[in-house]
Amino acid sequence: MKDFRLKHIFSLKTLAFFALTLNILLSSVLGMGTADLKEGELSAKKMGFSGNLPIGPGSRIFGGGSLTMLADEGNRQMLSLVFQAKDGTLVVVDGGWDSDSVHLLEVIKQKGGHVSGWFITHPHSDHAGALVEILNNPDSGITIDGIYYSLAEQSWYDSHGAGREEFVNTFRQALDKVPAENLHGDIQKGQEIQLGEIKIMVLNNPYLLEETSVNNSSVVYKIYMNGVSTMVLGDLGPEGGQKLLGEYTQDVLQSDIVQMSHHGQYGVNKDVYAAINAQVALWPCPLWLWNNDNGGGIGSGDWKTLETRQWMEELGIRANYCIKDGDQIIY
Repeated sequence: MKDFRLKHIFSLKTLAFFALTLNILLSSVLGMGTADLKEGELSAKKMGFSGNLPIGPGSRIFGGGSLTMLADEGNRQMLSLVFQAKDGTLVVVDGGWDSDSVHLLEVIKQKGGHVSGWFITHPHSDHAGALVEILNNPDSGITIDGIYYSLAEQSWYDSHGAGREEFVNTFRQALDKVPAENLHGDIQKGQEIQLGEIKIMVLNNPYLLEETSVNNSSVVYKIYMNGVSTMVLGDLGPEGGQKLLGEYTQDVLQSDIVQMSHHGQYGVNKDVYAAINAQVALWPCPLWLWNNDNGGGIGSGDWKTLETRQWMEELGIRANYCIKDGDQIIY
């Protein structure tokens, strides 16, 4: 953390950095987003929506459905999203670490215990670990109609996995326990999957790049529920983000809600978020990552979260939901 004691003459750069840090400190103390609302209730007044979403004071944007972003159980970054439509259709994206499976199962059972579709962005343990744990436990108490994913050949992970290629094998072994008719490992770019009142668009085949390889292989999903779109980026990195940006026009990428890529730091670049032009941001990161705090205070780490937060403020994001505040539920 830089020393902000006044010395002599601030440069413009120092003044700008001081203003940003003061803003972050205030937001950390006072809170951001919708902490003073009832759980999950989005009002036009608090959210500052321009009218693009069909809501008003006290309205609920998912028309009887809900989107839940689950908090981590071990103070670590992870991604776990649960969509439930008004008709009861349940869709899960990723799920988090193996240690997050207990809480995830509780939430799924509270919502009926039947998952119509489970979508995986990429095979990292902080995303697919919970699903592996559940599949390896025959007494989980839930049912899953279909698991949707896209994997490269194992040899690619062996050469690009950065020490985590063994988890891909573990993931494959867990999938082997699932009946073949329930596995959809052949999803393709442009595919649309309709599950009850929820529609999922697959925006890319995995980008098999040399840079931040497995993160950049994340499958991006655009999920529609009650006319509201959510862009799920997984851990897509800067290089994958540029490829995505080059493949689609802004009208395809534009979404009402965006999941912040790679937990809000060193994910896609600002121009991708500008094209998505969301009003709500989902931050799957704990407090230390939200504040770039490696133990020495806000800004003491080398993560890029503070820079990304500044991007989103400049782009006019209206509300931030972060798992540092526990489970986040939007109705």
